[in-house]
Amino acid sequence: MICCLAGIVPGAVDDAVKKSETVLPYDNTNPVMYDNDWANDYVDWYLMALASVGDINYRGISTSSSVPPYNRYMTAKSLALQVEKRREIVRRGRNSGFRNIPDPLPGTKGNLIKPASGRIEDTQSLDSPGSRRIVEEAGKATSAKPLVICVGGPLTAVANAYLLDNSIANKVVVAWLDNHSKGMTGFNGWSDGWAAFIVLERLRLVQFTVQSKPFAHVPKSRLRTLPDTEAREYMLAIQPDVVAPEGDADGPPAISLMRPDYVQSVKRVSFDGWTTRDGHEMPLFKDDPNGSAIVVIAVDREIATEEWWRAMKNPAAWDGK
Repeated sequence: MICCLAGIVPGAVDDAVKKSETVLPYDNTNPVMYDNDWANDYVDWYLMALASVGDINYRGISTSSSVPPYNRYMTAKSLALQVEKRREIVRRGRNSGFRNIPDPLPGTKGNLIKPASGRIEDTQSLDSPGSRRIVEEAGKATSAKPLVICVGGPLTAVANAYLLDNSIANKVVVAWLDNHSKGMTGFNGWSDGWAAFIVLERLRLVQFTVQSKPFAHVPKSRLRTLPDTEAREYMLAIQPDVVAPEGDADGPPAISLMRPDYVQSVKRVSFDGWTTRDGHEMPLFKDDPNGSAIVVIAVDREIATEEWWRAMKNPAAWDGK
């Protein structure tokens, strides 16, 4: 989820930045899972449309968030509602003709707690059906063709999966959206800073940042050009809207599955200490050409818009009705 908790801070373009010829460590031939907190996002529909025509191998969907007292923006009741909303989205998608859609699962509820030792291995996991699905699907993947987990909320479910089974480390890539390029300091990083650190240190991470309107342009008026289905009516009726600025929009990682040219510039980073906000510790980055994490700092919104509408207006996606 993108939240007004943190503003937009573009990353500086420096010697660590590389242009779009940098190859992302995945494409649409990798198995794909999706985890998010809020369930009113245009990426839900986009991934289902891709799966319906076989553009992606869609292996799992889950809904995760921290809750009070750690996260005052998502109550336990609100999280339960998002779990049900995502089930409703999948149900409506299937009724509208989308095929090859996995059953959505509850993800993690809560946040990971940094152990007194400061050692990742001493972290107590929360466990969840969503995390167990990640472990299961990662076990079927390989280091050469890893499971891609598109995440639009906190990284708790993914970090949990690693804690449950460390052997998945080289079999997953995390494509994640947060607000900033200088650290994991946006709302999603704030929502579970220790989980963010675990992913940064133990897994392959591609972090997308909120800058220069990275989201596909999906106005409600244009949604009426989609087939007259339950999916379209849901998107037209939902409030807030299915896409920023009216609502949430965590789609950049998903867009990059099909359109690597969407990514215009990146830099490699590694861990560089902590910053604190509201009592939450969050990892900071240092530019590091040898770092294991990639930060995407510029994208092409026109490509995102073109790709979203291409997928959603593909008649074959709706053929299962």
